[in-house]
Amino acid sequence: MRIMHLLNHCGKANGHVNVSVDLAITQHSMGHDVGYTCASGDFIPLLESAGVKVYHVEQPHRGIGKFLRANLQLNRAIRDFAPDILHVHMAAQSVLVQPYRLLGHKVVTTLHNEFDRSAWLMGRASRVVTVGQTGFEVMRKSHVPVRKLRQVQNGSIGSPRLPAAFTPADLAHPAILTVCGMHPRKGVADLLNAFALLRKTNPDAHLYLAGEGPMLQEYKAQAETLGIGDHAHFLGFCSDPRQYLFAADIFVLASHADPGPLVIAEARHAGNAIVASNVDGIPAMLDHGEAGILIPPKQPELLASTLRNLLDDPSKLAEYRARSKRGAERFTIERVCRDMEKIYGELI
Repeated sequence: MRIMHLLNHCGKANGHVNVSVDLAITQHSMGHDVGYTCASGDFIPLLESAGVKVYHVEQPHRGIGKFLRANLQLNRAIRDFAPDILHVHMAAQSVLVQPYRLLGHKVVTTLHNEFDRSAWLMGRASRVVTVGQTGFEVMRKSHVPVRKLRQVQNGSIGSPRLPAAFTPADLAHPAILTVCGMHPRKGVADLLNAFALLRKTNPDAHLYLAGEGPMLQEYKAQAETLGIGDHAHFLGFCSDPRQYLFAADIFVLASHADPGPLVIAEARHAGNAIVASNVDGIPAMLDHGEAGILIPPKQPELLASTLRNLLDDPSKLAEYRARSKRGAERFTIERVCRDMEKIYGELI
């Protein structure tokens, strides 16, 4: 099968990109011919070294000139690669491929973030893949026929972006970890407020925050204002979160919205006890509470008490670490590829 993935870019610190790079390289290793279009990005050398054919296509939403050039570049790429499947991961590329869809090309889109204002554009495809039930319902309400909708849960175990070997970090314990972008949707301010409350009864606890984003400096200032600066450690962007996940005791994701966070799969693989918001695709990834503790978002007091209950009860902490790991093997990138193969196979 000849599969072409289409994105604006392939830069690090982007979940859409991570999913697409994992798919492209693993699909190639499974015997498919794989192409990848983007304007630029950190992963181009990795893709090319893995045998994926990379085509330069401008970001079409950056101005009329780039839109016109992107159309020409995509046309050349499609004529050269002759794909069986065009797999679109970002809305701007969904616009670009519409003439090809009308001409009979098979277009698959993956809706990674249903809360984006442009999410409706992803519905213009032969098949629309969502990473959770929330996205499925958004597309259905956008009048995408149910017969075109499919769900494929994210997974990243065995990611070709990461080296086979790694060394766990040396963390102070008890260690609470989050890995996320530093912006409001991820609930970082709530987590900092919860950690400040937790420290009143558990002064030895440490919080590690891996990630970067537009609110990083504000969150650092918040930690200082709360008096937790010495125990809240901002790690910055982390290309391989396993070094922290396999060293932490508890993983927290305090998101306000999150369709299918890869890091939940990674935290389960590491065997962390998990506390996460009961929103969007997170409950399904935690087996609806069997593999982690689900709480409502935006409630720092409840988050603090939940963390306290785990830290104060070693047997409960051990139980949730075991429950997290149980069944985590389904979150492999190979399983994601097989699920996608079935969807592609419906079209060709």
